[in-house]
Amino acid sequence: MNSRNYISQENMKTRFKSRNLPHRFHHEKPVFITYRLNFNLPEMEMDKYRQLIKDWYHELRDLPKDERALRLQDKDKRFFDWFDQIIGLAPDIPQILHQDGICEIIQESFHHFDGLRYTLLCYCIMPNHVHVLIAPNAQDDGTIFSVSRIVYTWKTYTAKAINKVLGRRGSLWQKECYDSLVDDKEGLAKVIGYIVNNPVNANLVKDWRDWKGTYLKDGVM
Repeated sequence: MNSRNYISQENMKTRFKSRNLPHRFHHEKPVFITYRLNFNLPEMEMDKYRQLIKDWYHELRDLPKDERALRLQDKDKRFFDWFDQIIGLAPDIPQILHQDGICEIIQESFHHFDGLRYTLLCYCIMPNHVHVLIAPNAQDDGTIFSVSRIVYTWKTYTAKAINKVLGRRGSLWQKECYDSLVDDKEGLAKVIGYIVNNPVNANLVKDWRDWKGTYLKDGVM
């Protein structure tokens, strides 16, 4: 198997699904969304990521066919987890979103349409990326509110407001997002655990409740 198509800096911007957010939605199934600041990882950090993927493909070659098929189903999630861990810990990349005055802007954007366009279930604002879990609401015609439009609204509002705070111009957010539909209660528990424990796994706090950029809706768990 050839892994070169999965490990370039440019491909990393798009491989966790595109700005055309998930292919299927349902108003009773939450959507897990991640997007990050517009930056490139230092080459040293990209080398770590490339090596993880190369090792994964090397191990895959030696597996029985059935087990290989199961591993491939989990590939995108595993690669995303690795990348998320790297950007959470990597030095020399922007670390601004958790700062006072900036974190609140992002929180406001998430809560603004809560109960209207979606139900806000959980989020975590990390220093250079955000995780958010929503359940899109149904509209009068039976279709759900557009998830891509929801994310676009978040990014547009926060980019203008944060750039103003920082006294800067230009692109703030990476264009692409990662998204994943949560199909069942077991998956919901895993996603929420992943989101709230992100700052713990990045060694920023010992208890997720101590991270000011974390929110968990009452009664979700």
